[in-house]
Amino acid sequence: MPTSPTIAALAAALVKAQSAMGGAKKDSTNPHFKTAYADLASVWDACRAPLANAGLSVVQLVSSDPTHAIIETILAHSSGEWVSSTLAVPLTKADAQGLGSAITYGRRYALAAIVGVCPADDDGEAAVARPTQRTQPATRAQEPDDVPMKHPTDKFRKPTTQTAEIDDL
Repeated sequence: MPTSPTIAALAAALVKAQSAMGGAKKDSTNPHFKTAYADLASVWDACRAPLANAGLSVVQLVSSDPTHAIIETILAHSSGEWVSSTLAVPLTKADAQGLGSAITYGRRYALAAIVGVCPADDDGEAAVARPTQRTQPATRAQEPDDVPMKHPTDKFRKPTTQTAEIDDL
């Protein structure tokens, strides 16, 4: 993430602003999924005054290539310190509407990320892919070439004497 040579004053101001920020209200509805979300205006409403009161401003610059909307978000402090981040959002449609949607989507997420705003009453479980729980644990026969795991992340089995050519798979 590009920054000015120092960001001490900016960091102190961001702490002040974040302590005054509330969550962004989920006041819009996704018509496809019928779910509530915090739109760009709601994210701005949650952070605009706290940022201004702390001497912080946000500038979002937009460009594009044939397949992405590109949003550069700059968080600047009255001291002249700044940080920036660039986000490329894939276009779902190669027309003005697709570009506009990608820009709005990217601006919302980039703004929320750079200032630390979260949606109010967000259900974090919905964003975490968790395996479904089974009513009965799955079992399998113990194979002779299984090796006990030495560490929970060790999921490899010892090699067997059987080999297959790539074309055989």
